[in-house]
Amino acid sequence: MSLKQLGQSRQMNPNQNTSDVDNYTIAKRLIRESIPPRWKIYVLSLILMAGVATFTAALAWSTKLIVNEVFVAGSLTKAWSVAALVVGVSAALSLCQYGNDVIAKVLNRSISSMYQRKLFNALIDKDLSFFAAGHPASTMQQVFISGRMGASVVVKLCNNMLTDVLTLIGLVTVMVWQDPVMSLTAVVMFPLIFFLITTLSKRIKAIAKSEATLLGKVHSVGVEAFQGIKTVKSYQLEPGTKGRFSDAVQALEDRILNIARITAATMPFMQMLGGLVLGLYVLYASWQTVANGKTPGEFTAFISAFLLAYQPAERVSKGLVDIQNAIVLSDIMFKMMEVPVKLKATGTTTLEGRPASLDFDNVSFNYEGRIPALNNVSFHLDAGQNVAIVGRSGAGKTTLIDLVQRFYDPTHGAVKIGGEDLRSLSHDALRNSTALISQEVFLFEGTIRENILDGRRDATEEEIMEVVREAQLAEVIAEMPMGLDTQVGANGNALSGGQKQRVGIARALLKDAKIIIFDEATSALDGESEREILGRVVESNPDKTLLFVSHRPAILQWVDKVMLMDGGHLMAMDSHENLMATNPIYRSLFNLEAEEGPENGSEAADGTIG
Repeated sequence: MSLKQLGQSRQMNPNQNTSDVDNYTIAKRLIRESIPPRWKIYVLSLILMAGVATFTAALAWSTKLIVNEVFVAGSLTKAWSVAALVVGVSAALSLCQYGNDVIAKVLNRSISSMYQRKLFNALIDKDLSFFAAGHPASTMQQVFISGRMGASVVVKLCNNMLTDVLTLIGLVTVMVWQDPVMSLTAVVMFPLIFFLITTLSKRIKAIAKSEATLLGKVHSVGVEAFQGIKTVKSYQLEPGTKGRFSDAVQALEDRILNIARITAATMPFMQMLGGLVLGLYVLYASWQTVANGKTPGEFTAFISAFLLAYQPAERVSKGLVDIQNAIVLSDIMFKMMEVPVKLKATGTTTLEGRPASLDFDNVSFNYEGRIPALNNVSFHLDAGQNVAIVGRSGAGKTTLIDLVQRFYDPTHGAVKIGGEDLRSLSHDALRNSTALISQEVFLFEGTIRENILDGRRDATEEEIMEVVREAQLAEVIAEMPMGLDTQVGANGNALSGGQKQRVGIARALLKDAKIIIFDEATSALDGESEREILGRVVESNPDKTLLFVSHRPAILQWVDKVMLMDGGHLMAMDSHENLMATNPIYRSLFNLEAEEGPENGSEAADGTIG
């Protein structure tokens, strides 16, 4: 299943029918994965929840003492005692509320970060076909939203709503204790209140400016990773990419927790202030107490408990509504995680000591739901052979080089390097066997040095400078104040197209792969620079197999053969001279490109190839 299919099957629509989602199963899974690893802080939260419920009920019950012992009995001594009790209960309640609110936010952020990491790590390991139909930005948005929604379900059920339910139990107990008959009447009213609140309530969300900034950073890192998914996989950058994303999420987590500690103090402060005012009011009212006889304390306690029960009842009602859509989004998250990875490099074969030969044995391939992109393609390239792959748009050139890197598996047939089927290779052997330089070179935010080192992290400074010279990058970095440590910006935007391509070439050469693929890799370079760079590359890598997908004529002097693709078929593979003499398709294609050559910026007079 692709990302597009997942999106079509269950869009993030708050009005969608959620009946097909098993709320209990999803909520149970979320709780099982989230609470046990955090059991210590959750036990503390349970204690604080019980404290909130107990002290809220005690505050309602204390109104009975206020009326009976102060206003009715008229005792100043008892007035001081009751006032102290009210202030003490309010203070204890405030502390419990503050602690529980902070823990709820800590749990929310921790669980959210956990699911964001889990979903991101799962997606970065998916097959390329998973991303083919989806936009990277929407994928990253799904990562962030799904993580938050999963955390929202857990925290609402296990903290927010549980606190309110315990508080309601405490207040209802006070009500029943004072007047069972009236309590029954009040309890019957709760469903009506829930219905009214469910109908009228609206969710309000606010995100602090600082949180939004860091959210943008998380989004940026993730989108960058998905946009460069071919580069990530080709150069085995999954661990580093996961680390960068984890760091960005951690920075966001730290900022949100700081905001939470400040905002959580507002309500407890008002609660304590209200308790103090109430205590002072008791002292003042005691001077005016003249009533004697039957006390209204029980009634007052009942009304107080009933009024205090309103807010938790409202929150429980709203919470039941809020978690429905969150559960749907959590279901999407789990489905995305569970999409199987088909192209697992589980083999054990290595290519050590084997030549850089390349074989396609009756290879056919078609993308899901589309016509075949390759049909029975067969060829053999010896190590050290350099081949140009040409053809019209849609001829199958990109599919062919994707199969060489095992971004996809053939529908039929086998692709072999060094005589070994790619499906039998170990992960390291597979990824170390090829290096890709694409037309739109993808550079990660960081320095030129860091991007070149993505080719091979353990390279020495001498090896780095060697490939820098080979890619004609030495003169470029010499003009930069920071040299190799110059920042390239997001996706290399601080560099020109030609500079980016030189960095990409240096990165690929440093990888020291058996097969190097140039996919329009010199399109941003002038003709002279292209000839010099390709000349050095070919001369320095006599034992490697070089594949060129290009519209530029300069490659013809460096290739042994030209592979002509058309309609997914390998029409011919021969020298340029022989194809011009014997193949009308190639001759027509070449002549057409030759006529358009000057418009494409080529410095050669003999035109370009397709």
